[in-house]
Amino acid sequence: MDRQAPSSFIPVARLSDLDARGRAVVDLQGDRVALLRVEGELFAIQDTCPHRGGPLSEGDLEGYVLHCPLHAWPFDVRSGLCPIIRGARIRTYAVRVVGEEIQVAPFSGRVSNP
Repeated sequence: MDRQAPSSFIPVARLSDLDARGRAVVDLQGDRVALLRVEGELFAIQDTCPHRGGPLSEGDLEGYVLHCPLHAWPFDVRSGLCPIIRGARIRTYAVRVVGEEIQVAPFSGRVSNP
């Protein structure tokens, strides 16, 4: 099977690569992924809005909701769901920090902690 195990994480950046807002955009196997620090926790999401392709990493963040800079579509960075457009969502990725290194799993989905 060619599928990578969920425990496979790829180094994509260092904590020092995050800008003053706690954001960075990285390449993950050809996909643009936005890293965002929210309330001290790091999230990894697809950087492209499914509506018109806007760069989500440049959007406004209100709590855990990130708004696309083009048309303000909101997405919860924890789940990838859009709270106002039924069925609209973005990919989320499992992310972890090892020392100063940010690592992201290349499979979609975020493991929820109970």
